[in-house]
Amino acid sequence: MSEMKLSNFGAASPDQFSATDASLRSGTSMLPLLICLLFLGATPLVRAATDCTKPSALPPTETGQPRNLAGLKSQLVYYQCSGSYSRDIKRVIDKAISYVIKRAKNGTKLAVVLDIDETSLSNWEEIKVNDFGLIETGPCNVSRSDPSQGAVPDTPCGFAAWVLLAGAKPLDTLRLFQAAKENHVAVFFITGRSDDSANHSVEDATIKNLQKAGYSDWTDLFLKPDSDKGSIQEFKTAKRKQISEMGYTIVANVGDQYSDLRGGYAERVYKLPNPFYFVP
Repeated sequence: MSEMKLSNFGAASPDQFSATDASLRSGTSMLPLLICLLFLGATPLVRAATDCTKPSALPPTETGQPRNLAGLKSQLVYYQCSGSYSRDIKRVIDKAISYVIKRAKNGTKLAVVLDIDETSLSNWEEIKVNDFGLIETGPCNVSRSDPSQGAVPDTPCGFAAWVLLAGAKPLDTLRLFQAAKENHVAVFFITGRSDDSANHSVEDATIKNLQKAGYSDWTDLFLKPDSDKGSIQEFKTAKRKQISEMGYTIVANVGDQYSDLRGGYAERVYKLPNPFYFVP
């Protein structure tokens, strides 16, 4: 896999992420972690894929029409449950680890920046139970916690409540975090999660979840303030600039969204796969 081809889930130099890319041209201010997901379908397909069977009867693509939603959902479920998703993440993380270790031998005050959702932590159980729809508010009832899966909601689940449960499991990015720490490279988390300025409940839950997942002793964690009405990309770029002004050289910036990675202030960017949702 070429490190310079994002379609192959790899690394690229920051200047490859043009701010004028049509896919990110939007004048609309987005809610933190606004998930541009597929709309809910009439028939939940997640239940039918619990045995992880490869879809065999997909609706044909018809000229002039978007892809059939039911068929696309079944493909997404299989991509995740078959292990392809995890393998694609591992390939990117392997490249990032190699570069960070290499840079750590020749540099001081180096840093790695990590996104959280679908980068450091997996929300798959929430995504799956919601049938790929985003439910921003409402309860999230969990009667069991699977050691291999983290929290497992019973019924459709509000994302805000899911975050407060602090039950998301780690992704393979944990290996990169550990490699950075072992090589004396600082780690910063920058997330589009919205911080409740009144009691910081989201921040507290995020810290708790990261620690439960195996992350510890990072240098700093930045959440997007409720008062910040700018885009996710603007917020994350400003925070990387702030880190750079603190004297750090960001050698790797890792995220699952282009808005995590565009804007500069990193030697290398590593794009993790995420076909489940899109955050401008």
